[in-house]
Amino acid sequence: MNSPLTGIKVVEIGVAMAGPFCAMMLGDYGADVIKIERTEVGDDSRSWPPFFHDAMGYYYAAANRNKRSLALDLKSPEGVAIARRLIEDADVFVHNYRLGALDRIGLDWDSLSKANPRLIYCGISGFGASGPLSTEPANDLFMQAYAGGMSITGEPGGSPAKMGMSVADIGAGLFSTVGVMMALEARHRTGRGQRVDTSLLEGQVSMLAHFLTRHFASGEIPGPSGSGSLGSPTYRAYRASDNWIIVSAFNQRMWRGLCTALERTEWIDDPRFADARGRSQHRPLMIEMIQEVMQHHPVAYWEQQLRDNEVPCSAINTVDKVVVQPQVQARDMIEHIDLEGLGMMSMAGLPIKFSETPGAVRLPPARLGQHTAEILAQLGYDAARIEALADSGVVGLDKGWVPVTGAASGGA
Repeated sequence: MNSPLTGIKVVEIGVAMAGPFCAMMLGDYGADVIKIERTEVGDDSRSWPPFFHDAMGYYYAAANRNKRSLALDLKSPEGVAIARRLIEDADVFVHNYRLGALDRIGLDWDSLSKANPRLIYCGISGFGASGPLSTEPANDLFMQAYAGGMSITGEPGGSPAKMGMSVADIGAGLFSTVGVMMALEARHRTGRGQRVDTSLLEGQVSMLAHFLTRHFASGEIPGPSGSGSLGSPTYRAYRASDNWIIVSAFNQRMWRGLCTALERTEWIDDPRFADARGRSQHRPLMIEMIQEVMQHHPVAYWEQQLRDNEVPCSAINTVDKVVVQPQVQARDMIEHIDLEGLGMMSMAGLPIKFSETPGAVRLPPARLGQHTAEILAQLGYDAARIEALADSGVVGLDKGWVPVTGAASGGA
């Protein structure tokens, strides 16, 4: 059964997470993705521990399935020529190099789009392709700080806190995937490709969404709110007698259910807490009152009480508990992949399901240069020429699994 992007050719020159995640999403849903990596070292994230079976870096594995690896020296004219040939025959080109870096070696939008008018050229940068900081570098932690996310994360009065997930990198990867899909749809109508430009900055500012409108509406500067929202005391985590639990009572019906679950039905008619505005105005007091009640029973007790009264709630699961949740398993959100010659590895599954054209994990994360010879042969290079390119260092061929010195295995 075909996937949504079967027949689409993608070339990626990406490192770490943002660009590779975008290209992986396209590959997950059927695109043929060729990842161009540096000879000898490849994507930097290949060497970041821990490792599956002392050979496959966990970070690289997370964003590089469903791709073919071509090890190529882009400092050599012939290496650039090979890259151009691939991109000129592609539907999509994705990169997350600093603005101007690929332009300087001849992999620029203007010349590539002239050679391939149907090309969708997706560039993911730190700050976007225009503006005073357009050529400056950025990474996930930097952008969480610069774009404001860290200012609203953590406990009030505490130190700044990084969001646990790589929200700037993965957010940019997701927005770029959406951009590529929109450009493909536009190409159906116009027959022409276009440049897709997004950045870590724009993804993070976009995610601020209601924090921005709150600021513009009230003039307030939002700050950290710990485990809950800035306003509601009934939308946050509370400490039970044995662990933490979140309560997310966000309307009047749920408020009444919460009061019933806590056996504090007198709060329902208390004029201080009659509506969302009143509860927000008395937020510190309300938090103290709820906490005083919840500390006397364990999480399991409160989960039953709250669910019986139709109040959304959840224990705060650690990752080891998430991966074995029946619902996570039922939705195929954990994939088990065979690394040929090494053993099994596990990773996140595909987040979007289709009834007629499903995605699939067709290829495990590749060894560096695993598909170099195959890709060059498809371009018309014979075995002797491929060997000569390898001898001269223009390309890198598959050397099999190379154990990483001092690796701490990540397991399967």
